[in-house]
Amino acid sequence: MVNKKLFVLVLVILILSGCGVNKEAEVKSIAPKSSTPTIVSPEIVEDSEKPTMQDSNALDQFIKKIQPQNEQLQKVLKEDLDHDGKPEYVLAFGLEKEEIYNIFVVREDDGYHIIDKLEDPVIVVHLNTDVKIMKLDQTDQKFIVVYSIGDGGAYSEGFSIYALENNHIKSINSDFPNATGQGIRTLKDTDHDGVFESVDYYEFSDTQEHTIVVYQKYDGTGPEKKEILYKNKSKKFVYPSDPKAVILNYLEVDYLMKWFDLPFPEMDQLTDPAARQTYDFEDVIDFSGLAYLSYWGLDLSYEEISGDENRKIYLVKGNSEEEKTNKEITFTLEKQSGKWKIMSVEMNDK
Repeated sequence: MVNKKLFVLVLVILILSGCGVNKEAEVKSIAPKSSTPTIVSPEIVEDSEKPTMQDSNALDQFIKKIQPQNEQLQKVLKEDLDHDGKPEYVLAFGLEKEEIYNIFVVREDDGYHIIDKLEDPVIVVHLNTDVKIMKLDQTDQKFIVVYSIGDGGAYSEGFSIYALENNHIKSINSDFPNATGQGIRTLKDTDHDGVFESVDYYEFSDTQEHTIVVYQKYDGTGPEKKEILYKNKSKKFVYPSDPKAVILNYLEVDYLMKWFDLPFPEMDQLTDPAARQTYDFEDVIDFSGLAYLSYWGLDLSYEEISGDENRKIYLVKGNSEEEKTNKEITFTLEKQSGKWKIMSVEMNDK
């Protein structure tokens, strides 16, 4: 009797445990694969990096038909971009992941057809690394955003924004450091108000390692906001100890102030009020190297024509072969509270 009860108990345990595992395995095996995702986030949603399943065989065949030679489909985005009740497909092709060369916007109207192709506005050597569909403000407008990085030289990154309007792709804004090929341009909602900004970071390897941050609405309209950051170890203005370094710091800041139309608070510390005038230093000095991260200082010569422990006068001129002039600059400095301060600046012919 005991053996019979034991046999029944063992049989029940085996059935329960075995069936449980088998049913779970069966459920997993028939779980449907997800189709191409739809963008529904109020801000940013990414599709899978490389879709494994198309919405239909017809779309699959159409993709093969338009696929550029030697390129592979890297990303598919599906969304009703113009709110007409019909989804559009953004198809990104490239040699490999993070190398996107061709982007098409496709719609199904009695068969699939290309609405438009995205034109790349970036003019320097670069790679398009990703494409997303984003909401950039508090409206229902959805935008196509292409992210790019520089391909060679100093690091750079930026983006281009597009919208579907009247069955055509319209370029809304492109922000990439085309002038120098270096620098960072980002797209972010800096003040968390639901509207994204185009944020430009201009980094310099000058005496204070300034970074100028410029904010503007994502489409490049509206007022600009600017901010000065210090990337040196102290993260703030550090007063130069050497009189020549004071002159160099002054010339760098004067140029950046004119470039960004922005006052630098350190100028009030470096100069006496009598020296705060507008000078055309570009007639004497080549400032072009200041725009590059490889900058190591202006190419200047300093001639001390008089001086003691508390007062010095220097003749300064540029040494650039491209900036040969007959002008030079006279700087008079005095030491006040242990710091060298520029008391006067004069432009004169040699």
